[in-house]
Amino acid sequence: MIKKPIIYCIPGLGLDHRLFGKLSISGVELKFLDYIEPSHNESITDYAKRLSKKIEDSNFSIMGMSLGGILAIEISRIKKVESLFLISTVKNKSEVPSIFKYMDMLPTKNKTASKLAIDASVAFKPYYDKSDAAGNKLFDSMIRSASVELLAWGVQQLSNWSYKEELNCPFYHLHGTADLIFPIKNIDKAETIKGATHYMLYNNAKDVSKRIEARIKILAPIVSF
Repeated sequence: MIKKPIIYCIPGLGLDHRLFGKLSISGVELKFLDYIEPSHNESITDYAKRLSKKIEDSNFSIMGMSLGGILAIEISRIKKVESLFLISTVKNKSEVPSIFKYMDMLPTKNKTASKLAIDASVAFKPYYDKSDAAGNKLFDSMIRSASVELLAWGVQQLSNWSYKEELNCPFYHLHGTADLIFPIKNIDKAETIKGATHYMLYNNAKDVSKRIEARIKILAPIVSF
């Protein structure tokens, strides 16, 4: 019996495995890497090392959305990864919008400020995203389940991410043209979905699934799928 290729999935900051619930990728086994709590002053590289200890397979790929994509890249620097599937994310420092460098100056470590940020992201999501009522409810549930410490840490790591190198394994970057978090104008070497937003992994799950299936077939001669 041929073993299915394995893809570990890392969600965006403050989200969890439920984000991937609508994906349907035939012939693939999806496994999930939910966030763990960061240690005091832990770098994203050290965090990725700890998170990677949850990977149980020797042959695997990683799918990462938003900050999860950055973590996927960091893991690929310390473990052999067959392929990266990068969704609504950035591949290096030059793709991070300049506004993010100012976010580290905000009082995110203050619990009141962080709670206000969570409330605001939930309240305004229907206006900057295209999720249905169920999607907005799911986002609310996920983001409110995340700790203030994790959210503050994630914002700080994104603001200070300094990666400039070329990726060391095959990758497929899929990005929405209406992504307001990481605008497409800053993104290089990505396939686009017209009109899709930052949360297209959920909103456009059928399209994303089909595109990943097609990419796996292309990558098959390169990696051990």
